[in-house]
Parts: sequence; C-alpha cells; structure tokens
Amino acid sequence: MNAFVLLLPEPDRDLADPEVTWGRVGASGQVADRGHEPLAQAATRIRRGERVVAVVPGERVLLHHVTIPARSRAAQLQALPYALEDRLSEDLDVLHIVPGPRRSDGQLLAAVAAHRDMDVWRGWLGAAGIVAERLLPDTALVPAEAGHLHVYCDARRCLLAPPGTAEPVALAPELLPWWLERWQAQADGALETDVHAPRDQAPDTPADAAHATFHDWDGDWLQLFAPALARRPALNLLTGRHAGSAGMGAALAQWRVPAAIAAALVTLWTGSLWLEVRQMEREVGQLDRAIAGIFETTLPEARLVDPVRQFQQILTAGDGEAGAAAGPVATRLARVAPVLAGDGVELRQIRAESDRLELELDLASIAELDRLRGRLADTGAGAVRILGAESGEAGVRARLQIEGGGS
Repeated sequence: MNAFVLLLPEPDRDLADPEVTWGRVGASGQVADRGHEPLAQAATRIRRGERVVAVVPGERVLLHHVTIPARSRAAQLQALPYALEDRLSEDLDVLHIVPGPRRSDGQLLAAVAAHRDMDVWRGWLGAAGIVAERLLPDTALVPAEAGHLHVYCDARRCLLAPPGTAEPVALAPELLPWWLERWQAQADGALETDVHAPRDQAPDTPADAAHATFHDWDGDWLQLFAPALARRPALNLLTGRHAGSAGMGAALAQWRVPAAIAAALVTLWTGSLWLEVRQMEREVGQLDRAIAGIFETTLPEARLVDPVRQFQQILTAGDGEAGAAAGPVATRLARVAPVLAGDGVELRQIRAESDRLELELDLASIAELDRLRGRLADTGAGAVRILGAESGEAGVRARLQIEGGGS
C-alpha cells in the first residue's frame, strides 16, 4: 500500500497553514506523484484508506544512541530520561523522549523533541483534518553506509549520516566546515566523505578534506527519504501524550492491563455488594420472625398487624387496661413500663419469654441501678435480679431479669 508522505517545515506558532511538500511512496521506495502546496490543500489529496506519514525537520528532533539493558518498552521509557539527562540542556519535563529501534550492537536509538514543537506539528495536522500514522524526524531517514560519511545539502540545510555509533545530524550549510573539522579531529583515521549537493550549491568543506568526494544531487529530499519510508522505520514520535490515530492504538494498549484490573475490581465490588445486600435481607427476615415470635408469646390472642404500635398501646394502657388479648408477658410489661419511662433510664433491649423478662438498659450509676431494682420489685411484676452491670465513662450498662409473679 502507498504511503502519503508530508514534509512539514519547522514549527512556527504564527503559521496557520504551512506550505508542505507531499508525495506518494510505493512499497518499492519510488515516489508515484507529488506536489508542493498549503497543508489544507494537500489534505484533500489523501485517498481513502491511505496511511499518512509526516516527516519533520531533524533540526528540531535530536537523535541519540544510548545503552539501556532493558528490553521491554515500558522499562525503556522509564530509563531513557535518566540515560539522556547529562546530554540535554533543557528540563526533562518540557521534552518528549521516544525510544526507537535497537541496533545490532545493542544500543537504542532515542529521539528527543520539545513538547511545544510537537504541539505545533500536531496542531497543523489536526486543523487540516489529517490523521497521521507516524511522525518521523528526517535525520532518521538519511541513507547511511559503513565506513563513509554521507552529507546531503541544498541551499538551506545539510543532513549528515555518519558511520558507526555517531548520530545523524541536521545543520545549516555554513556550519558544515566547522562540523567536518570537529569530526576529523575526533576520528581515528581518514574517513571517506561523500558530499551530495546540486552542482551550483556545493557547500564549503575544510581545505584538508582530501578524502571528500562530491556528487551532483538534485536536492530531492522526498526521493532521498522514500526507500527508508518504504521500510516503515520503527521510530515514531506519535507516542505518549502525543499519540494519535495509529499511535492511539499503542496508547490504548498500555491501558489494557489497568483496565482489566479495574474491571475485575468493579466486578468484585459488585459481587461483595450483592452478598452484603443478601446478608442484610436474611437478617431482616430473621428479625421479622423474632418479632413475630415475641408477639405471639406476649399477645397470644391478638392478631399481628403493627407490632410496634400494638406493643406501645399495651405499655401505655397500664395493668388494668391491657385488654383481653394481653398475655402474662404483656401484663408484666405494662407494670414495669411506667418505671422504665422515668428520667435517667435508657432502655436498650427487651427479651421476653412466657415467665420472664430480660432488660438491658443504661443508667447514671450503680446507686441508680439499685433504686430502679427496688421500684421494679414494688410493681409486683415479679422477682427482680441483676444479671450483670458494667461501669463506664457514660454510666452503667446493666442487665436485669424479672420472673415469676405478675401472671
């Protein structure tokens, strides 16, 4: 499948619709058709299903070879900023660092661009409605050759592809002599240099560049990059916060495991919530059955309608007005209710059987508990016995039993 290639200029925030060179590159590395026009116009030439590759100037994307033992992509992303920290002059927070392919010697190619430049390039593409599959620096597309330094120049810029572990470089033609002198000073021996440039635009080279060979080149950057583009280079700047279109798939892939964990946690939480609701339903059922049992024991002749209100009526009616439906427990409750309703007594729980009542209540002190026992005994509801009492900062919590009598 052909690739629709866009050569974007250097980022300029004031430029809304930049002039671009575009072309179609086939699988064999040949340029099928091409043009040079505003980006918005070039966008109308993209065919349906055609993958789009944007190429940006290497002057704004530095390439570095670094040694990182980690093989996983996640580990490389984590280690890269620290491996490059000594080589970069800007704060790491403003830089977009992307790992590229690993070379045969084990070194990793890394690309470094400023977030602000990435935002401009992506902004241009977005404004034109273009969804790019890849965004590449052109320095990563220059053909290299072992033992040779290749230099490609036109009137505006030069791209250099050094051999060995040196990184490709983009610079202005007037800086080429300085760079070549610096390169030769660091080289172990003489190096063959091939300078490719239009005949009338040949750059200056150091006077002692005896091993330099000049080649007449037409300055066609798109044709120069086409063979590398046909091989689909592994480096792609559309990753991380700058992921887009095909890069979005990689970004989403990074979230598959966290999303699966989140889904499992939601499922687990939903299951535990369902179990909790079921447990509460069982407890409510048990409570309803317990209320019905107490009601049947206390008021054997009455029909269960509203147990709370029915008990309240029995407790407030008094001993003589309990009604014919009241059993011995209800009678005993009616006798002790006025005493329990007094100040300083908080009734917490009642357990009733046919011949006894058990009360759990809070009082201010042991002395109050003893006086309460006496008052309950005076009601004739039965013998009053203290089953237990615990003192605390808030007072005394006691358990009383009333049995016998009162029937």
